[in-house]
Amino acid sequence: MKLFRRKFEIIQEQAFRELPYECCGLLVGKKSVDHRGNIENIVYEVAPCRNCLYHGKEHGFEISHKEFLDVEREAGRIGLEIIGSYHSHINSPAIPSLHDVDFARAGHTLLIISLMNAQPREVTAWLRRDSGGFHQEQIRVVE
Repeated sequence: MKLFRRKFEIIQEQAFRELPYECCGLLVGKKSVDHRGNIENIVYEVAPCRNCLYHGKEHGFEISHKEFLDVEREAGRIGLEIIGSYHSHINSPAIPSLHDVDFARAGHTLLIISLMNAQPREVTAWLRRDSGGFHQEQIRVVE
């Protein structure tokens, strides 16, 4: 995954601002496929979303269907698409939870930022395979 530095900073800022709850948002960009068929997601925009989960925002997130459709429509207008989502994990590792597995569809990338005791611990990205399960993606933060 290629992520521009300012977009990465926006995600970090939102994660701190929404403590003690998980933050969430959508990744907007394009999928690039190399000559070997390897996919690299290029994130051009991030769309911070409201965590609309009614209970348990400390350990889960939910993006409303309406908000998802609004972002999808706007992305399409500028020739981009939703390529994934991001969210924070509070006092837990940056690996997909069972809830995350249910949320992600095939080809969807999850970017997870882990905050331990209100401090950043790690950031990971996971691509949902067509066959199920996840493959960890390298994150390249660029200028």
